[in-house]
Amino acid sequence: MKSIAKRCAVYTRKSTEEGLEQDFNSLHAQREACEAYIISQRSEGWHLVSEEYDDGGYSGGTLKRPALERLLEDIKAKKIDIVVVYKIDRLTRSLMDFSKLVEVFDEYGVTFVSVTQSFNTTTSMGRLTLNMLLSFAQFEREVTSERIRDKMAASKKKGMWMGGVSPLGYKVENRSLIADEAHVDLARHIFDRYISLKSVKPLKQELDAKGIRTPIKMSKNGNKSGGVFFSRGALYAILKNPIYIGKIAHKGNIYDGQHEGIIDEAVWHKAQAIMSSNRVERKEVTRSRHLLQGSVFDKEGNAYSPTYTSRKNKKYCYYISQNLLNFKDHPNGLIARLPAHDFEDLIYKTVWQHLSHALKDSELSTIEYINANQQRITMKNFLRQGIKKIEVHLDNIFITLNSSGLKEVFDKYLNVSVTVEEATCHIDLPYKTRRKGHGAIVIATGEKKDVLDLPPDELKKLVQGISWRDDYFSGMTLKEIAQRENCSDRHISQMIKRSFDILAA
Repeated sequence: MKSIAKRCAVYTRKSTEEGLEQDFNSLHAQREACEAYIISQRSEGWHLVSEEYDDGGYSGGTLKRPALERLLEDIKAKKIDIVVVYKIDRLTRSLMDFSKLVEVFDEYGVTFVSVTQSFNTTTSMGRLTLNMLLSFAQFEREVTSERIRDKMAASKKKGMWMGGVSPLGYKVENRSLIADEAHVDLARHIFDRYISLKSVKPLKQELDAKGIRTPIKMSKNGNKSGGVFFSRGALYAILKNPIYIGKIAHKGNIYDGQHEGIIDEAVWHKAQAIMSSNRVERKEVTRSRHLLQGSVFDKEGNAYSPTYTSRKNKKYCYYISQNLLNFKDHPNGLIARLPAHDFEDLIYKTVWQHLSHALKDSELSTIEYINANQQRITMKNFLRQGIKKIEVHLDNIFITLNSSGLKEVFDKYLNVSVTVEEATCHIDLPYKTRRKGHGAIVIATGEKKDVLDLPPDELKKLVQGISWRDDYFSGMTLKEIAQRENCSDRHISQMIKRSFDILAA
């Protein structure tokens, strides 16, 4: 039997005018989905009318919308049998307004269909369900996010640029990406150097040394951005971005873009292979995060091994004496535990300060360059390559430096040649400890003045900070200490840190 022809009208709506000037906007996405649904019902006699009913920039809280008013006029003129929408809230967000529309639809025998929600107002159950659904449609945020997601997905499948900060080497014209000749060479240089260096860290160091910064950009509001050194995260984002080979990524899928690529595909894929390989290697590297592992011993030659304890979901890292591990004891004259972070930080600062004097015979410009670029040598590389051995005694820490390792570090990361004489490779660092429980707090004294010479307020802060630090390393949390002292945990943290700053001053 031949199906009765049903004339279908598609109605679309968008609350704001933002993005309507795009070649493919939210209204287009809604219409495309509705038209596809009508085609799927062709066997039932459905066909699309030529008139378009699109309300761009109109709220769903009112019926005073040009396209909706034309739609109602055509319904009353019996030109339409079925109204098709993407979602129910595209027609209205008001339950009262919806009941008025349903009365018009019923009066003129028009069926209402929602493509994504499969409702039909020709049945009483359909009307009941729609009334219930409209109550939940008041939750604006959920449906808004869904519309944005669907629009983004539809647009990106078409390879369209959906806005945001344009990638390095591109600029935006008429909402489309085009090559920015002023920075194309820089983007290509980053890929080429990464493939040569095989790591982002030396790539960043090289770019920084050459003074290469991110392009300066001006927003529509006149705000300036850029002009800073490339961060490692920014470099990773560039290297992973398929935009550079003319593609658009969305939700793990990659689509052909409407823009031209500026990086050769073979080069881009080679960069991805290197990053993938580095991720595998990094898993091996991150197994050991203790920077002085294998280098710290007590006066009897027993090693300090890295370990940690957990209290209330917080991890505390230590170097613990093998004496304590083997004999479950805390022998006189030996320190059982060294707080890892503080101990490493103490050694790092002490060695840097020592080297600034040990290199005094070098060219002044070389010393100034090293001091200005100290941050380019990570603490990990500096300690692991520059430290040969550390002996912890009762009142002194004896540090032996690795002269060849230090020479290699300065040459590799700062590109300067320095010689650390063997005679200067030994550091005697006096220190004091305040023990409590099974731990010890390391406090460097060096050539510092007597703490009793400090001003009264500074001395009070020092004593208070040390006391609270003892409590903290004995297991109390900052919050517990703060509650006892009737102050904020932030203040406790600052005072503990300040106690070290006073002694290091």
